This record gives sequence, structure tokens and C-alpha cells, in this order.
Amino acid sequence: MAPAVLIVGAGPTGLILALILLRNSVSVRIINKEFNHRIGSRGVGIQARTLELYDILDILPGIRKEGEPVKKEGQLNFMAIYKPGETEPVKLVPANWVQAPPDTPHANGLILSQETHERVLREYLQQLVTTVELATELRSFEQFPDHVVAHLIKTDVDGKQHEERTEFSWLIGTDGAHSIVRKQLKFPFLGETRPEQNMAVGDIVIEGLDNRLLHMWEVPPNLLVLRWNHSSSQLFSYAYTGRADEKTLTREEFIEEFHALTGRRDLTFGEAAWMSSYRPNIRMVDRMRDGRVFIAGDAAHCHSPAGAQGLNSSIQDAANLGWKLALVEKSLSPTTLLDTYDEERLRVIAQMLQLTTKLHDKTWANGTFARFQRPSELSMLGVNYAGSSIVLEAAGAGGAESDAYTTAEGGRVQAAYRAPDAPGLVRVGPADAPTRLFDIFCASAHSVLVFGGDAAEYASVADVLARLPKGSTQLVVLLPHGAMSGGNSEVSTGAMVLEDRAGHAYRGYGLDADELTIVVVRPDGVVGAVISAADSVETYFRKIFV
Repeated sequence: MAPAVLIVGAGPTGLILALILLRNSVSVRIINKEFNHRIGSRGVGIQARTLELYDILDILPGIRKEGEPVKKEGQLNFMAIYKPGETEPVKLVPANWVQAPPDTPHANGLILSQETHERVLREYLQQLVTTVELATELRSFEQFPDHVVAHLIKTDVDGKQHEERTEFSWLIGTDGAHSIVRKQLKFPFLGETRPEQNMAVGDIVIEGLDNRLLHMWEVPPNLLVLRWNHSSSQLFSYAYTGRADEKTLTREEFIEEFHALTGRRDLTFGEAAWMSSYRPNIRMVDRMRDGRVFIAGDAAHCHSPAGAQGLNSSIQDAANLGWKLALVEKSLSPTTLLDTYDEERLRVIAQMLQLTTKLHDKTWANGTFARFQRPSELSMLGVNYAGSSIVLEAAGAGGAESDAYTTAEGGRVQAAYRAPDAPGLVRVGPADAPTRLFDIFCASAHSVLVFGGDAAEYASVADVLARLPKGSTQLVVLLPHGAMSGGNSEVSTGAMVLEDRAGHAYRGYGLDADELTIVVVRPDGVVGAVISAADSVETYFRKIFV
């Protein structure tokens, strides 16, 4: 029997989507037309919001092991700026490391080459007994009311091609900016290309440079930036704007251009691991779904790398779609739930394009690298789904017309925004085991957090959840510090009972222990509802389940 979902493209978007679906017991086949896994650093910045998702998915340890913080604690400088011919920088740009608050444990981003990033994700996929099928290309597909037929071409080691027509319940294109899925759907890719802003990009070993800093030379209109990949290596990624065409530089040509721009011959060049060219494409679709076929990631939007939003936005596409598709595939939710993928993500992507284009334009302003403060929005912690039809928002909330890239105001948790973490919790029971909310949140279930209230109110919420599909929700009762000295006889059976011993949950969520507040957290870590009565819990879940 064929898997339920065919994922076309095995970059981070497709890999994360596969992981989420498999964690939700939905079978997946993921293919890549290339004969080998891609090399090169490409997208390297992993933002705070993505790290939070990885934490909830329990894949953060492998990512952290391979990556490095963008800005390290105690690090004085982040970038060195040089004049041509000089070996000492004329300016050192200070690092902007921030102390992570309890509700945001991953406030500082991570640097990780995309090549390594994808390898780590494939390793987690293998733990779920799934691998990427290489040398397998989607040529076309046909949609039917209850399935999709994919026409695939598989190429063996001898170069012989084998045709295959296989039926799937769903097809998802995560196959990049040149997506065959998007093209066959005939979705317009709206926007612009800027060929006059071509740049050379790649990875090359350079001995003699500090591998804990970015290095920059600027001789208008040309700019060269070198970024470290890892402090254990002398491999640097480069971006060089002094190219008038799309021809990829050879290693020797890059070294020649480097010498001409920097005037430095004191450095030793090693292997060039990957070299390419890049020109800005600023484009997005006006929809991401047609029936049983979806697109996500670069297949749906591409933009300047300024701000390191592309890869992260793509992964958030997968997070948004994954849990919804799983519920529909298991017949727990109506197919109309899938309409909210477009509804929620397009608003965010449109603003992300505005943000990254503005940053890109500042970088290219008058042919110089503008010195500007990078906005805090780049962490993506404020990305929200305000105005979504499946979010139960308080009266007076901003709605869809509000900023999609801003944090909630008022110091209180809000529907449509990220659910904060809270460490210092203790699971009430014989062992009093310590935990935190990010360890409780689940990629395969809604977490219903109950603050304040009494045993009767806990029981009312539990009764509502008992009528929902088994395993689709988990009830978590958060008691203020000192509320229980032992046992949990006052709490309804089936609830996970946590004591907020450090006080971070009530403070971080801005809630009062004397008032009942119910916070519903979706499987993607987004707050679906902030409500004050059990019947409102039922109102929220009527938006989700059949």
C-alpha cells in the first residue's frame, strides 16, 4: 500500500514536514530528483522561533550539537571591517548577545550550514524508519476527488530510467523556487527578479582568518563578506557582489577577485567546497493549495537572504500544514481545515517579503553596505496568525489587518501568537519530576493549559476534552507555587498536574492564580485560544474537529 503523502523535495521544509506527519502516524514518501544530497552552506541562520519548534519536536539536541550560536555569551565582537591592503580591521562591530528570559530559552539564533542541517534532519527521519529517495523525479500528476496520481521517473545506478504511476492521498511540493508542482498547478509566481544585483556565493577554506567573526571589505560598488561556518573549521561562506553576470566563478577566479578587492595576499586558500551565483528573486504565490496538492517553502515564496528569514519561514510553512493535514488524513477534521493553511501563511509571507526586501535595499543602497541595526522581528518570535478563522481571539484583538510580525502587547498571553515556555515546573506525584512547558507541548496533540480555577472547573474542561478524538488533546493543570503539598486528589482524573514552583508560568503568561484561564496551544506551538470557561473550549474545538 502506498504511503498517504508524497513529499517532492528533500530540503529542510520537506524533511520537517515528513517528521511532523510521521509523528502524527501519517505515512510519508519523500523524494528528491538529485542523485546525491545537496552540498553547501546556503541558508545558515536558524531563528529563535524555529529553534522553539525544534525543541517541541524533540530534535533540538542534534541541531545544537552541530550548530553554533550566532552570538556567543561573552563574545565582544561579531564582525570585522577592513580597508583594502590592511590586515587589521578598521572597525569591530560588537556582538548583540542577549540573556535569554525564562519564557524564551532560545532567544539567540544558531548558525548551521544547510548541508549539515539537512543531514541532521535525515538522521531523525531514519529513526522513524523513513529515508529520502534519491534520483526519483516527479514528472506530472493528476488530481481526483479522493486521491492524487503521481507520474515518477526513477533512475538506477546504471542510468536506466523506470516509470512509475502511484496513487497518494495528498501531494506536497517542497521542491524549491523552480517547483514543478507549482508550475503544473499554474500558480502565478508574482514579484520581480533583479539581475543587476548578481552576486557570487560559495564555501571556501581560508587559513589565517579568525573563524569566530564575519569579515567584510567594501569598495563601492563592490562588497565581500566572509562568514564562518564553525569555530572548529576554517571553512568560510562568501557573498561577493562584484559580478555583472550569472556565471559561476571558478576557485581561481574567486581568489583573483579576492586579491584585487582586499589587497591581501597573507591568507592561504584551500578547497572550494561549493560555488554558485545568486540574483535576488522576490516572489510569492497567491495561494498554496489546490485540492489535494500543496506547495511550501521556496516553491511558494523566494526572496533576498537578508535577515535569514527564508529557510525559517519555509519550516514554519511545514509546521502550519503538518498537523492540519494529519488530522484531515485521519478523518478527525474536515477538509476545510486545510483552507486555513493559505489563510494563515500568506499574510505572514507577504509581510516577510516586505521586511526582507527592505533589509536588502538598505544593504544595496547607493552600492554600499548600509550600517543599520537589524530589527528584533528577525527572531520571528512575534509572527502571528491574528484574524485566523480557527483562532478564538478576544474581543478587540487586531485581527488579520494587524501586523503579522510583531509581539503581543499587554504582558499577557494572546491567541494567535507563540506559546511561551515556562521552566521550573514540577510534575505533581510521587517523584515530583521537574519539567517545562516546551517539554509538555506536543506536535501530535493540542495542549489545554488550565491556570487558576478549582476541581469542578477542571472536571468541566476534562468532560469537554473527553468528547474529542482520543489522543488529540492533553489536559494540563498548572497550579501556583504552594497550592499542593502532596497528591492530586483535588484535580480531575486524566489531567497532567504541574506546580509552578518557580513562578515562570503564571508570570510569563501574565495570568492571575485567582481567575480561571484556559490556554489552548496548537501542535505548532501557536496559541489557539485564551478563554475563561469550559464551554468556550468546546467552541474552539468545533473549529478544528469534525
